[in-house]
This record gives sequence, C-alpha cells and structure tokens, in this order.
Amino acid sequence: MPVKDRILVVGSHIPGLLLRVKRPPISGETVIGWGFEEAIDGGKGSNQAIAAARLGGKVSFLGCVGKDRIGDQAESWMTTTGVDTTLLRRSPMTASGVGFILLDERGVPAMVSSLGANAELTDQEVESAVTGLADIGVLLTQFEIPILVALHAVRYAHQQGLLTILNPAPAPEIKLSGLEYADLLVPNETEARMMLGVPVEQEVDNAWLAGRLRKKTGAGVVLITIGERGVVGCDAQGVWTVSPPPVRAVDTSGAGDAFCAALAVALIEGQPVREATAWACSVAALSVTRSGTIPAYPTRAEVEAFERSNV
Repeated sequence: MPVKDRILVVGSHIPGLLLRVKRPPISGETVIGWGFEEAIDGGKGSNQAIAAARLGGKVSFLGCVGKDRIGDQAESWMTTTGVDTTLLRRSPMTASGVGFILLDERGVPAMVSSLGANAELTDQEVESAVTGLADIGVLLTQFEIPILVALHAVRYAHQQGLLTILNPAPAPEIKLSGLEYADLLVPNETEARMMLGVPVEQEVDNAWLAGRLRKKTGAGVVLITIGERGVVGCDAQGVWTVSPPPVRAVDTSGAGDAFCAALAVALIEGQPVREATAWACSVAALSVTRSGTIPAYPTRAEVEAFERSNV
C-alpha cells in the first residue's frame, strides 16, 4: 500500500490586483487610493497549495486557468515552489480568473473576484484526480470554484477514505447540503455567521457559533478562525480555543489560506487536530507580519525559528 502523504488541493487561481485606501467606498461613492500593486498573489487554491509546499508538504494542485499570462504565472509560481501541476488544466476559450483587493490602513482587505476559467472545473476531473493519485491522504478545497464541484470533491474524497478539509470561502448565500462529508470545516467568523443566518450586528459567542455550526452541518470538526484572537474549535469532545503568538500585523491578506495550508500539512504528518490547529495558528501569525500573500508564506525552518522565539 502506498504511503498516504500527498495533499490534493482542489481550487482556484485568482490573482489579486491591490489598491490601498483609507477605507473601502460605500455604494455610489468614489475614494482616492494609492500604491497599486499587481502582486505575486494566487487564489485561495493556489495560495494554499504554495503555502503547504513551503511548509514541506507534498502537494498536487487541481484547477483550471486560461491560456494567458495569468495562467502562465500560476503554473510558474506553483512549480517553482514545488507544487505538482500535472492536474492544472489550461482552458483554450476562457480567461483566467482575477480578483480586486482594497487594503485599508489597518491592513484588512475587502475583495471581489471573477472566477473566469476556474468555473470550468468538473466533477469528473475531481474523481479522476482522487482515483489517479494513490498516495493522497488529505483533500483541501474552497468555494472559489463552482460550489457544487467543491462539495462533490469533499463527498467523493471522504467516501474514498481521504481526510477532507473544506474552507467555505467566500461564504455562500444559499443553503448547502453535503457538508457532513467535511472532516474539518474551516470558516472565518463572518462566514460562520452567514452559514447560520446570524446577522453581523447580533452579538453571539463564538463558542456557540462553532457548536451550532457543527450540529447544523454534521461536519466532523468545525474550526472558526477569528483573526488575531485565534481559533474556536468544536469536535465530538466539545469546544476549545487556540490563541496565536502575539505579533504586529502588517497585512492579513491570505492569513486564512496560510492557516488552512498548515492545518493540512500538520494533519498529513499525523498530528492530532487540536495540536495541528495550534501549529496552524503559529504559521498564520507569522504570515501576517509580512506584506502580501505568496511572498509572506513561511518555510518550515522559518516557522520553527518563530516558535522557538515565542517559547
């Protein structure tokens, strides 16, 4: 039997065009920005694949990009980092996806994305990848591809005995079924509220959110990321929290992707969920001390040095 040491990331490549602003505009308003950047930035899928590979993970990426400059960049950035791109499809008809990021003075992003070629990913490609790579142990996916394809990936992989991680971002505005096949469901606080229909202005305890979301979805474990406050988790044994090491945040873009990637790496290496969650918090905390997404993702050696400095 092959060793199940590979992470399959089923996801998007949607690079972000960044503009800095004092604050995002409201409807009908124009604001003046500065510092335009066409950064080295992927989508949630390629970000997570690259972050996991930087941490020493054995990673394959399944996704679809256009036969254009953005698609060329996607393949180059991933292969340079050590991600296997054999399953990366190049659409001859549809342009690659792209995102637009407004980064405010606190370093908190507001984002909008166009799927482009990412929308062409199919259930059949997922099934072929899962059955074709005998050493996959973990499947990680998100909602920047067609949601039904992501849900099919989680269901099919779970049925094949893989550990499944679903990052439901961006949060859907529709009721979903099939979330019980997610061994780990990893939303942020806003996404968790949206999935439960809890208004942003309503005050609720995050422990209640985690417990309620696990009960409603049937997911094995729910991990709600809550920024600098860390993570609230809920599993069969109850609710727990993890606080990350204190850092000075420079840019929180992509911190959730760093967390998901680190979680996948820790779990494929055999760490229990709670220990894996704590390590992923450290990785995400280190990533926000740097600007950007892909350039901010640390190597394994950098994380180990960071942890030693916080003992």
